Amino acid sequence: MIALTFALLLLTLFLFGRGYWQHIALPKLQNQRLKLQLVRVKHQGQYLKLWLQHPDGLLLPKAKAGQHILLYGKDLQGKPVSRAYSLAQDCSQQRYYQLVIKAETQGRLSQALFAHLKVGDLVESSYPRGHFLLNRSRKPLVLVAGGVGITPMLAMAYAAIRQQRQVFLVYQARRLEDIIFYPLLRRLPRLQLRIALTQPPEGWQGFKGRIDAGYLYKLAGPQAQYYFCASAKMVEQLIYDLGILGAQNCYAELFSASASEQSFPIEINGVFADSQGHKSVLDAILAARVPLNYDCKGGSCGLCKVQVVKGEYQQVLEPSMSCGGDEVLACCIQPTSALVLSAEIEAEKPSSEPSSGLIAVTTTHT
Repeated sequence: MIALTFALLLLTLFLFGRGYWQHIALPKLQNQRLKLQLVRVKHQGQYLKLWLQHPDGLLLPKAKAGQHILLYGKDLQGKPVSRAYSLAQDCSQQRYYQLVIKAETQGRLSQALFAHLKVGDLVESSYPRGHFLLNRSRKPLVLVAGGVGITPMLAMAYAAIRQQRQVFLVYQARRLEDIIFYPLLRRLPRLQLRIALTQPPEGWQGFKGRIDAGYLYKLAGPQAQYYFCASAKMVEQLIYDLGILGAQNCYAELFSASASEQSFPIEINGVFADSQGHKSVLDAILAARVPLNYDCKGGSCGLCKVQVVKGEYQQVLEPSMSCGGDEVLACCIQPTSALVLSAEIEAEKPSSEPSSGLIAVTTTHT
């Protein structure tokens, strides 16, 4: 009887602790910000590499391989903006955060960073967050990156090497000069690097063109874990084809979801939109000129939170912000039926920017 009472007490404490973490501690941590100092800047074509440290030299909050941080700043018009950027580093160390930022043509934050950021500047960031994490395993690992998608893959490569796993990194890019961290990747011990170029230089002996599932499958077979960070179209096709071949473990972080091919009505506060041709409910709402508040469009800022009154939906991106009850982030879902939503509408709609950061969505074949 005493043992049963003790077991029930432990279960109660566990459930209370989990509830406290999910509904009180975690939301508070998600809203906290770090003050970081830029200690090094390096330009590589259309990419900007940043090294950020604590101004007083203290250790930074520990991150897991695959996570990202939000950077907070102002665009060229002086309006507040935030964007998510994956940590491109060995996450076993806590001395600095390294980021790689692509200069988006219409990028509100990236354009401002390229124009004004300099060594010594102080910036604000979130704590490390995100669900795109490397599973601990002894199985062979195939990491597939496209463009700036190398950033979480680099962190995962470091972690997998420490796990003494067989690690393949397949990097898809247009030209050799577009390969970020190329000298470093070639030096990493036990990393089997494969470069695929669609515009290779003369005399290129590596893979030419776009990789396919058959090429990946031959590297490590059906028991391997496959991780992807690239465009939605590329990733979805590779995962589908690998599933046909028999690969059982595929995980992906998308730049964004693919556009919906189905037409479902979306009603929000009495205004109607249509899902067809849009990557998320948020995009459909904005196309209908509903001034819903948003920033990152990738599940990190939490500003596009809406209440689902009626209807069904699917999660296309995994949000980094926690939502309670019947609330969801409009940027992370697509409808699977007619959808009725409710939200607080802002008087002014922010400008749009394709997110330069990568937010996680996990896809697993069973």
